[in-house]
Amino acid sequence: MAHSQVHWNPDPLVIEKLTQLAQQRGQTAESIVTEAVLSYIQTQVPDEYDSEDDPLIGLFAGSPDLATQSEDILQQSITAISGWTWKQP
Repeated sequence: MAHSQVHWNPDPLVIEKLTQLAQQRGQTAESIVTEAVLSYIQTQVPDEYDSEDDPLIGLFAGSPDLATQSEDILQQSITAISGWTWKQP
């Protein structure tokens, strides 16, 4: 990966405030700028999609005829240990 140089000519007031912050934190100005740029990049570049965190995955994984066949589908799910019963007419 090739590294390119960045030529940055900030406002003198920015340099002054950056230098003061670096002294207060006991850091270099370069490390603060790097931290700030990385933080900015993370907010601007979306992370890769993670299906584990998607609340909609599985929402529509059920039977496509759920609305018309709901009672039959529920009845098929009833087992002796499930705690569900079917009301007798």
